[in-house]
Amino acid sequence: MDNSEFFAAIFDLLKGGLLSLVAASLATNFGYRSADRLPGESRKPHCVFCLRTLQLHEYFPLFGWLFRSNAKSLPCPCGKRKGLWTQPAVELIGFVLGIAAVAIAGWSTVLIPVCLALGLLVAIAMIDLAFGLIPDELNFGLALLGFAGLVLGQGDVFLGLVGAAGLLGLGLLLAIGYSKIRGREMLGLGDVKFFAAAGLWLPLMIIPWFLFISGLLGAVLGLVWHRVSGSKEFPFAPALCASLAGCLYYQLYLYATP
Repeated sequence: MDNSEFFAAIFDLLKGGLLSLVAASLATNFGYRSADRLPGESRKPHCVFCLRTLQLHEYFPLFGWLFRSNAKSLPCPCGKRKGLWTQPAVELIGFVLGIAAVAIAGWSTVLIPVCLALGLLVAIAMIDLAFGLIPDELNFGLALLGFAGLVLGQGDVFLGLVGAAGLLGLGLLLAIGYSKIRGREMLGLGDVKFFAAAGLWLPLMIIPWFLFISGLLGAVLGLVWHRVSGSKEFPFAPALCASLAGCLYYQLYLYATP
């Protein structure tokens, strides 16, 4: 590999990483506001402590926290709280996930919705951990990117819709039927909508694996959550997001394999 090919490969990796980073950052800013917003309030991102509206440069990755006063202390925009690691952590994880996607499959236009979706998954998991819900806007964005991925990758849109409908039905069954049997909520409506959005990303043969990995991770994370917080109810989105990300990487591996 000569220098031009080396730098081209590095540039491709950075493109995937930056796409995921931008998606993770913006989804976190707007998703946090959506999860914390009361009816009638502005949808523009605010500081959750003083409710100051974020300035335009604070919407963007790195700039949102790197250029704040005493940035090393990870302050909120108003400076009233320190040690807020969420935003830089989300951006860093998103950046790494995007690079990994390009490293597996190589750069192509098909990876644009994939990298953006990986960034969304990080934001969804973090918001569910913080608020116990998944904003509808992020589920809709995940579904829209899934549809775009099918079109760009010349996938079967009909089978994608069938998978989405099947997972939606399964999610509703778990949310309504199984919850009644157990006597407590087993799956929130945000999780049900996530199921439907995930169906647009998954071939029918991979859906059972998505469900199995989600359940396994959910059981492990549930035990950890109960031990740490003492609560019997735990956010399921991190397990769903990790499972879907794993399935996406597996599909990229198959896509890259001759």
